Amino acid sequence: MSTARKTAKKRRTLIEPVIQPIPGESLTSWIGALAEQQGFEMKPLLRELHLDRLGGIAGSEMRLSDPVVRRMEKLTGVGAERLHAMTLARYAGNALPHLPLLSSDGVAVQQWHKGAWFHHWQARWCPRCLRDNDGPRWLLRWKLPWSFACVDHSVYVVTECQACWDTVHFRQDAPPERTCENWTDEGEWSYGYGLGEPCGFPLVLCQPVPVSDDSVLALQKRVNAWLDGTPTHEDRLLVALAAVLIPLLSPSMVRRGDPLLRYAVRSPRGTTQRQRSRRRPWTDSLRVAAAVYAADRFLRRGYSTREVADSIADLRLLDHRRTPWRMDMAELAYGPSFRPNPFVEPLVHRGLITLGNWF
Repeated sequence: MSTARKTAKKRRTLIEPVIQPIPGESLTSWIGALAEQQGFEMKPLLRELHLDRLGGIAGSEMRLSDPVVRRMEKLTGVGAERLHAMTLARYAGNALPHLPLLSSDGVAVQQWHKGAWFHHWQARWCPRCLRDNDGPRWLLRWKLPWSFACVDHSVYVVTECQACWDTVHFRQDAPPERTCENWTDEGEWSYGYGLGEPCGFPLVLCQPVPVSDDSVLALQKRVNAWLDGTPTHEDRLLVALAAVLIPLLSPSMVRRGDPLLRYAVRSPRGTTQRQRSRRRPWTDSLRVAAAVYAADRFLRRGYSTREVADSIADLRLLDHRRTPWRMDMAELAYGPSFRPNPFVEPLVHRGLITLGNWF
């Protein structure tokens, strides 16, 4: 028997019924659930669905090509609209920059990644959502910094393992983890060398912090409406102002808000238990929540964009915050929120933002 016939004979296909994606689920999460249900290894499943042609899980979760969508529709019965909704392309032109026309255009892709605000491999999750679903199913919006609270369970999203207090990272071309795989140095010592071992803490057992201020949940609902493409003009202005406030926050801007938000702004390392170098401010979900809260307070006063800039400058001076935000031009042109952002120019005039090439 020829090699081609042997390969064809051993090739497996998907068995019905195929597990269906839950609302808002990410493509990576659904592929992981599908592999578990069908008893597939990840690489053979990616080949069967032709996702390997898009660069594996990482490339597929950005966007799907039409031939791959038709292949997946045929094998799984999931419609094209639902498949596209599980990719980050649904947020392009809104929370994320417009995707490059060609994935093979390396310069355009690099420029896109400079301006895009999303968590590449850093996990954010609501443990109660993971427990409620049929197996750990991860939502796509958790990859965006704008998802800072779960409105269904009234808790802040978890950003770190609560056993090793380190960021949980997704492995490339693998389904989301059920346990923390961070390498620790708590193993036994032998011949002067520490034997590290995986943390192994179940992510569903992490205890989220309850939201003590109902206005934070109301603001998360407004941000969700913007993410889903159904915002009002006020919602767009809210996110636009919050986007520039994230690196410019000072404690006086949230002095009447949730105490946890004040702590996130006061602490030099945010809410992380370990100091990490080169952390960009939007990676701290509680800092994003504080920025949205502060933006709402400014806009409720009916200030113009120039008055908002003056108020931000005064409050930062009151808190002895004098360092400007060095905004990269790629972030200005391709960054999140309302483009062009009406609050950037007044903040540049006040010296709170310095434009340049910083990445």
